[in-house]
Amino acid sequence: MADDQLVSGLRCGDGLAFETLVKRFETPLYRYFLASHGDAQLAGEQSVDCFSELVRAMPKMSGGDRQLRPFVFAVARNVLRRSWRARARPAAPLDSAEEKADPRPTPAAVAESQDEHARLIGAIRSLDPPTRDALLMHYVEQMPLAEVAAAIGEPLGTIKSRLHRGRHRLAALLQPSTPSP
Repeated sequence: MADDQLVSGLRCGDGLAFETLVKRFETPLYRYFLASHGDAQLAGEQSVDCFSELVRAMPKMSGGDRQLRPFVFAVARNVLRRSWRARARPAAPLDSAEEKADPRPTPAAVAESQDEHARLIGAIRSLDPPTRDALLMHYVEQMPLAEVAAAIGEPLGTIKSRLHRGRHRLAALLQPSTPSP
């Protein structure tokens, strides 16, 4: 099956097209995942996840049939990244019931937290609106940079610069103040 037929079949939900996709990319994807981390079982699981993602993402594929292979590996790369992020998260320690401390914060901790929160809100509000919006959309709403750029109506490079400058500005604003003698 030619790539153009395969792409149109996949977009229409054709089972034969999906079988062809699996036959064509099963081994290359497995090799890609295996070469990335060396875990054969995980590579197999990621291959299955990748095909599931491909079915969901196929309507979003832009470009012609020549873009099929790059599209497949872009999806594979995203599957791999999500896996790395999930593995990078530390597992919560399992404490026995007797060892658990009172989960309620102390009054001093509450006051300190409220002060830090107020400082952070004040620092964010002091930023210029486009930088503030970019920071909030990207870090709070977890929007991808391209979506932030589209939402704000600025080029991607400008958004990256705003985020960089905004992070540094926030860091400077949130530095602990040293008392004057």
